[in-house]
Amino acid sequence: MQESDSEVPVIPLTEPRAKTGWLSRAKPYFYGIAPTLGGYAFGYDTGSISGILVEKQFNSYFHEPSNGLQGGITASIQAGAFAGSLLTGIFLADALGRRRTILCGAALFTVGIAISCASNNVECLIAGRVINGLANGCCAMMVPLWQSEVTPKEIRGRVISLQQCVINFGNLSSFLIQYGCSFINSNAAWRTPLGVQMVPTSALFCVMWFLPESPRWLLSKGREDDALRVLARVHANGDTDNDYVHAEYAEIKEKLEWEEGVKEPSYLALLFSRKYARRTYIGIGAQFWQQAVGINSILYYAPFLFQQAGVGSSEASLLSNVIEGVILNVITWPNMYYLDTWGRRKPMILGAIGMGICMILIGVVLKADGNPSYSPTSHKINFDFTHNQPAGKAVIAFLYLYVASFAISWSTPAWVVPAEIFPMITRGRANSMTTATNWFVNFWFALYIPTALNNISWILYIIFAAISFLAALSTWLFQPETANRSLEEMDLMFEGKTMWVFTDGDLTRVHPRRIDVSIRQDNGSRGKVGEEESYIEAV
Repeated sequence: MQESDSEVPVIPLTEPRAKTGWLSRAKPYFYGIAPTLGGYAFGYDTGSISGILVEKQFNSYFHEPSNGLQGGITASIQAGAFAGSLLTGIFLADALGRRRTILCGAALFTVGIAISCASNNVECLIAGRVINGLANGCCAMMVPLWQSEVTPKEIRGRVISLQQCVINFGNLSSFLIQYGCSFINSNAAWRTPLGVQMVPTSALFCVMWFLPESPRWLLSKGREDDALRVLARVHANGDTDNDYVHAEYAEIKEKLEWEEGVKEPSYLALLFSRKYARRTYIGIGAQFWQQAVGINSILYYAPFLFQQAGVGSSEASLLSNVIEGVILNVITWPNMYYLDTWGRRKPMILGAIGMGICMILIGVVLKADGNPSYSPTSHKINFDFTHNQPAGKAVIAFLYLYVASFAISWSTPAWVVPAEIFPMITRGRANSMTTATNWFVNFWFALYIPTALNNISWILYIIFAAISFLAALSTWLFQPETANRSLEEMDLMFEGKTMWVFTDGDLTRVHPRRIDVSIRQDNGSRGKVGEEESYIEAV
């Protein structure tokens, strides 16, 4: 067998993946899109709470909550999600399976939304949001994990990225609904946006009944026939004799048989053992930096930020929020579509640099031309740009550019990388740890931002800029390029390879997609390589 000129290993499949008809090509994408309804619910909640906090009806009903209480209301869902992701990794992911765990998360999510929507005091509202968080932590961890184990590796990055795209679409939907509800002169102005969240969580519960379990989880539990049928369903329209299916099955089974002799590592082992620590810190780093650059803090309190920049009424700030949501959605889609072409590493480095520049410019303009003053209504510092309106518009423009820089870079790879770098034996616990990191950072930022907007004001943006530059540096130094590698091939990138990945060209380049070698029948015997070699098309 001849290898290609670029010396990419050729995997001899005797039959290419079935590609007959648009329905077959769309099926892996359907598997990827369907469970992201949980991401839609999370994105919707992020956007709705940002608008609710500036609603006159909400503030009147809850007696003008203070900065600290606003932070507590916002951060309660992150506190629950932090616990939910860890508990899911410890008790549910490997015991119940990926599919049934998502079902449990969807049911719990719906219960929490109902409690929040019906709340008649702050304690009830926060309790409902904590329950939302428990379910959200479960679903946010399990959906990318399920996607990574079910979908073909040639489109794995694109499919997992759909989770973030749908989160962003949930944001935009909530901005639009919140803007419309802001004209309601009753408590329905804030109860309606909360209640609408039950639609995607209920839909997720229904849809997951019809989706398959992870073939890797099934094989790990000894259910070999079920695993083979799932692989055939995903890759070959149910044809269990397809050679691609058998090659994938054999690769997974071989890796799992090797792992049977390896003891499942504890959380401490994942953090400190030589075998797993590097992967763990790369996964944790991706999730940590994604939140630490400030994106969800910006989204949670965007209406306040727009008011600081000179957008007067709450309705006008909500409309500015809608524009921000449109930018986030539109720019994320090319990131998702080209993620397996661009890779993970380069967009994350360049995007972090872009975000840092935007944050510096915002901080400088606010300090130089903002004329800060304290608002007794919002309990925050507002900036007055009436003497220099172009400066206020510049702040809004840089906020939009910051969101665009995030959307084209960190919005999707930060979820993809942790879902694909761990071996099967550690995948449940490791992903719960990386996801918990996301929620932990998210919680503290959401809790503190209202106070920070009052106490340190423009300095907050300089801090976000410094964090963004550190994220770019960390990614350049330590994070390898994982695009177009199978989950079973990841070990080769971490065993015997340097941690300083920028010194190894093989660890930083985007590998071509898998090459499919045609095998033809010759004189009744199999195995002779055909003369043509072609890249497997993206489904």
